[in-house]
Amino acid sequence: MPDQQTTAGWLLLVGPLLGAIPVAYPPLLGIWTTTREIHLRTVGAHRRAWALLNAGFGLATLTTAIGLALLAGGRWAGRETAAWSIAAAILYAAGGILWVAVLAIRTRTTPALADLVADGIDAGPAETLLGAATGGLFGAFVVLTGIALVVLGGGMLMTGGLAAPVAVITAITGVLVIAWLVAAGDVIPAVVYVPTMLVGLALLMGWS
Repeated sequence: MPDQQTTAGWLLLVGPLLGAIPVAYPPLLGIWTTTREIHLRTVGAHRRAWALLNAGFGLATLTTAIGLALLAGGRWAGRETAAWSIAAAILYAAGGILWVAVLAIRTRTTPALADLVADGIDAGPAETLLGAATGGLFGAFVVLTGIALVVLGGGMLMTGGLAAPVAVITAITGVLVIAWLVAAGDVIPAVVYVPTMLVGLALLMGWS
């Protein structure tokens, strides 16, 4: 039976890969860079795929949160390493809850907005309020996740829980996603899963 560290590695690496499968559905690939009208029309025409896409992000978030929790409870070299892991797991879980809320909201509301537009109804005011609410939740998710990555990477670098390059990349990515959010007001969500996937790979490969 694999130990907690190995199980955590698999969850951190494979969970997001499985979650990315619906994200790669061809008709939805370009909706993030299209106009509002095309975005809504595309989602309205592919509702099940849209729901699966959001579920994929939810799966990636859930498996990553569980992986970090297992990592925090695993047998590390010392208490300091475990403490950093626990802090990172709590921060990530807090941010993940907000992100899952965004995913649940947009799964239902984006097709509804598409229906309003298709019926010639002005959805502008509702869309503005909805965007402000989900944007706030998403921003909080990015900040909490970024801090979690800094704590995880920085803590592992100082205590030797992971190979130094992996720890540095994890911490730097945390700083960069927060800076990206501040500068652009948005972040590509898939980016935040990359460093924890790298951590999972490091655990499986024994890079510590």
